[in-house]
Amino acid sequence: MKRVVFIEGLPGSGKTTLAKHLCEVERLAGHASEWHLEEAADHPVHPHALSARKAHDDFPFRCLQSWQRFADRTRSEDTLHILEGSAFQSTVRFMLEQDREGIAGYFAHFEEIVSPLQPSFIYLRPVDAVAHSQATASFRGPNWTRKVAAYIEQTPYARRRGLRGEAGMHRFWADYAQVCDALVAQLGMPVTPIAPAPHPR
Repeated sequence: MKRVVFIEGLPGSGKTTLAKHLCEVERLAGHASEWHLEEAADHPVHPHALSARKAHDDFPFRCLQSWQRFADRTRSEDTLHILEGSAFQSTVRFMLEQDREGIAGYFAHFEEIVSPLQPSFIYLRPVDAVAHSQATASFRGPNWTRKVAAYIEQTPYARRRGLRGEAGMHRFWADYAQVCDALVAQLGMPVTPIAPAPHPR
């Protein structure tokens, strides 16, 4: 029995909307289902207490420990857990921001841990990551754009590559998408790639 669905994609690709919809469909069909927002304080794998350690050297190891605890709990449940942004956004992205090596190895361990849950993976991948990031910035407005661009600009990854301002943010998301593409290519679980419709500009 499938117990986990992962939904991943760039900001603005529709992860949350799709997760909520899938959860509602499952519940209407009479199946126990829960969806978990990637930034929820009580996230079953990445609560705020863990995410706060993202700059620590042991962060990837602690994430794997948390995935193992989640897998151990979930294996005996009949509930379908729909996790948006949990496989990439809450771990791989943080590792990329810190310019860490070993992302592929971490992800292989992650898949090994969750494989008993018979997971499936939905990958929301825009055709053009830079154009998507630009459209998302336009759609979400200047306050969101300035906040995210300022955050990314201060990461080790951005500083070492001279990524600054809104243009640097778009470049970061394009680089992140390439990393995610490579990880998806190595996945053993079923993957459904979807090209989301572009935001109106």
